[in-house]
Amino acid sequence: MIRTVVFGIVLVVNASGAPVIESPVLPDVEPIRLKAVGSFGPGAKIENSGIVRSRSRDGLFWTINDSGDAPRVYPVRSDGSLWGSARYEDDSGVLVGGAINVDWEDIAIDNLGNLIVCDVGNNRNDRRDLVLYYLPEPSPDAGRTTFMKKVFFRYPDQALYPADRSDFNYDCEGVFCIRDTVYILSKNRSDTLGKLYRLDSANPFETNTLTYLSAFDFGGKTTAADATVDGRRLAVTTYDALWVFEIDGATDNFFNGKIYWLPFEAPQVEAVCFEDRDTILLADETAAEIYRIEFSEMRRVDRLDFEPID
Repeated sequence: MIRTVVFGIVLVVNASGAPVIESPVLPDVEPIRLKAVGSFGPGAKIENSGIVRSRSRDGLFWTINDSGDAPRVYPVRSDGSLWGSARYEDDSGVLVGGAINVDWEDIAIDNLGNLIVCDVGNNRNDRRDLVLYYLPEPSPDAGRTTFMKKVFFRYPDQALYPADRSDFNYDCEGVFCIRDTVYILSKNRSDTLGKLYRLDSANPFETNTLTYLSAFDFGGKTTAADATVDGRRLAVTTYDALWVFEIDGATDNFFNGKIYWLPFEAPQVEAVCFEDRDTILLADETAAEIYRIEFSEMRRVDRLDFEPID
């Protein structure tokens, strides 16, 4: 094993020259108990699984539920309260006509004004219909909308459907967008890694193969992801920790940048988004609550304290 430090980045290769994934050695600290700063109202609280900040209207966030709900997106404020529809007073949220909620697990937004609803849940690792719905961001009181296109994708390293139990690593609950490029972060069920992929082709008439980028040992299963508008910070949650990765913007290899970490206690955090560059919102599926964490609370993880994974 060869270990080299270059400008603070730890590069590890094995005897064949292939990169080796490393696991951070984390400090022994007590997790913080997250305190609610808001809670979701009717509809949005059914089984929250994703949240993203609007880029067209201040104070507006979009959230979704997973397979326990109809295909709806919910416009909410940072305290979870719902923007009501004047036209459809008896309904909550915006129904996405023509879409199917097989297992919606995250929502992203691009710089072209599109919400991207991510039907990417794959608990059994057997789905061939993983799909992203692109819809022009609706007015928060629209009540009804539809998608502009839907894009199917597959993982380049999945050969079997369902995958072998020793390689049950093709589930996903974290999707984010930088400018108009979509990134997929796997929720591995065979280990504690998360694999980062990029969607380089978004052809609506074929199953697009993702591009594998890198992997990181989160010490748990990933549940959500979001990036800042400038693409320089990536937030990732597990069930018991928040991670933030910071890069200089010239690359999308987040796991080779600066790393920050904060352990927490909460019932079941399944959603994360940046409220602004230095403030992060987390949403809990079980409690239907919203939490706020300031970036200044995060602990820097020293890359020199990493260990290779066997």
